[in-house]
Amino acid sequence: GESLEKVNLRNNHIGETIPNTIGSLNLLTSFDVTFNNLEGGLPDILFKDATGLEVLRVGHNSLTGTIPELYFSQLRELNLSFNSFTGIIPVLSLFQLETLNLSFNNFTGDIANVLADVPKLGK
Repeated sequence: GESLEKVNLRNNHIGETIPNTIGSLNLLTSFDVTFNNLEGGLPDILFKDATGLEVLRVGHNSLTGTIPELYFSQLRELNLSFNSFTGIIPVLSLFQLETLNLSFNNFTGDIANVLADVPKLGK
């Protein structure tokens, strides 16, 4: 399990929460569960050991709650679109991020400060 590098469960009918055990996959580089029926939130400990994570896609689900602060030094793509996330978007210290999709959620607040540490976005 700890040697797993890519998880692609895209376009299924998974109606569970994202298990906390995902956080122990320290070699994980890609996690894609887009187009499912996932519920609950993104736990703070999610991907805590996946320091090489490059792609995180959880769009088109039924995820709720606030977004934990994300500090993935290798993350290139973050897709949280089409969920029911709420609250202020945390500061994203994502220096490699090239693609960010937060559309169709219920976020509030100012986005300018959020993107201060995302130098590659939009270039």
